[in-house]
Amino acid sequence: MEHTATANEQEIKTDPFLLEIIRNHLITTCKEMGIAMMRTSYSPMFNEALDFSCVVFDGEEEMVGQAPFVPAQIGSTVHVIPTAIAEIGAENLEPGDVIFTNDPYRSNCHLPEFVVIKPYFHEGEILAYTSNIAHMTDVGGMVPAAFGDHQNIWQEGIRFPPVKIYERDQEVPAIFKILVSNVRTPRHSYGDMKAMIGSLYLAERRIAELVERYGADTFVQCCRDIKLVSEKLMRAEISRWPDGEYQADGVLEDDGVVPDREWKINATLVIRGDELIVDFTGTDEQCFGPGNQTFGTTASAAYNAVLHMVPTDIPYNHGCYRPISVIAPPGSYVNVSYPAACVGGNSDSHPTTVDVLLQAFSRFSDKSSAADGGTCGCIGFGGTDPATGEIYAHLHLEGVGWGGRDDADGNDCQFVKNGNCANTPVEVAETRYPFLNLEYQLEPGAVGHGRHRGGFGTRRTFRFLSDGVHVSSHTHRHRVRGWGLFDGEDGSNSVLTFRRKGETEWVTARQAFGKASEGKFSNIVMNEGDEMLFITPSGAGYGSTFERDPALVLTDWQDELISAQDARDHYGVVIDEPSGAIDQAATDELRAGSPGAG
Repeated sequence: MEHTATANEQEIKTDPFLLEIIRNHLITTCKEMGIAMMRTSYSPMFNEALDFSCVVFDGEEEMVGQAPFVPAQIGSTVHVIPTAIAEIGAENLEPGDVIFTNDPYRSNCHLPEFVVIKPYFHEGEILAYTSNIAHMTDVGGMVPAAFGDHQNIWQEGIRFPPVKIYERDQEVPAIFKILVSNVRTPRHSYGDMKAMIGSLYLAERRIAELVERYGADTFVQCCRDIKLVSEKLMRAEISRWPDGEYQADGVLEDDGVVPDREWKINATLVIRGDELIVDFTGTDEQCFGPGNQTFGTTASAAYNAVLHMVPTDIPYNHGCYRPISVIAPPGSYVNVSYPAACVGGNSDSHPTTVDVLLQAFSRFSDKSSAADGGTCGCIGFGGTDPATGEIYAHLHLEGVGWGGRDDADGNDCQFVKNGNCANTPVEVAETRYPFLNLEYQLEPGAVGHGRHRGGFGTRRTFRFLSDGVHVSSHTHRHRVRGWGLFDGEDGSNSVLTFRRKGETEWVTARQAFGKASEGKFSNIVMNEGDEMLFITPSGAGYGSTFERDPALVLTDWQDELISAQDARDHYGVVIDEPSGAIDQAATDELRAGSPGAG
């Protein structure tokens, strides 16, 4: 039998300086694509939240360039782009063609993620593909902005298999007509699609510059070596981990359909030399609501967790993923089967999946982190703008607290691990949509305490300025909290409540509207003067609370993030409030006498 050379046996053939020049050119090209999309798009999801990712694939249909966009999207591109190309057939592509799909059952993340792909031809051959994947605010379906308590894929919105949306540099009118006829915001959807496609043409020009300067053969070889370098580095990191099997699990608190039923994600890391298997066998069957994950989402979560555990100087491309295999049983929560709903899996299940895997990594490493807030804070608003008479749809995203880690506290008010997204600034949202933000701040006191505490979540109160605002939600951690590591405390919970104009009591969606879930529901109608309170959860703690540096406890008290009573109860630190200093003698005595000491 002929021996096939392993990655470690293969040689890098490209000059290392040239390799870095071309690799960085590709990364810069992806960044430039993103800037172009941000500047030419219509929706805040693009130009404020930056909920998109731009990549370059080589002629072998493997990723060779990416910029630091959204991890969930980048991880799924490894699967969805080759799948789309295979279905159309590379032999059926011509210069100027663009493929479009958003089908979650074809390895995509979820329905709102629109994917466009353009081949770059050189002398009649495809040398590369430029592509991006971006979150469309509205995709039709039963709720504005996509997120609710759907029970099947048809309720979620319009679904496109891989089709050509451009042929020979010309729009395919029928595809655009079908799209804009099935969404609430056709002008925004059309404009955002054009922004996506425009960035492909920009990237194509940048690749042509490379090929013209260095030649096609050099470009092809360089793409292979870019991937090989990353594969070698990733295998070297995996080989440093101890061989074995390391299991962990976690739960999602409900699916929005069956009240209070939890859904388990089970994961086992199998390390064998320089290869890693991420096995989700033992995970619950797919749920009845929209929290299910596609294979693309689950594979992306696996890559996401691994990349949290390795040095950041490994270049991210297809080579990183070659040593990692993902097992996700079909029909389970982590590999949804048609026609089940799955819009929430890429947003509010993915973070829990990553945290489950990080918990498994903690079985042999102290470099993992405690669980984060675990929700993207996806709340959709829709209605008719009284100022313009136009129908609008807006998806609100919110930051949470990240979990503490071995060398630092968790970050405050940061988007979950599956996305680098930002929320829409208050000024932009209030200019475009009929509501006010009455308050927006960190939520003090509610945090997972530990040697390194979790980060703090946020508190925001909305007041609606018109009648008939439809509010839908897919949020998590209302009952189940993010878990601490190494004796750290669990994080806090989400709060999502409503108050009618003139009333004083805040009530949940379950109490006021009879919904099955406090965080996953569709089309609550709010009117002028009604208010909504949304508190996002904190991260969990890392390490024993009595190991925390008292000076850090004092700083948190000075910043009004914890009370003096919190300092005493959780950390055994006594603060003399009049002087604003630590009472060292009382602190030493309290810590020495507490069960948490030592």
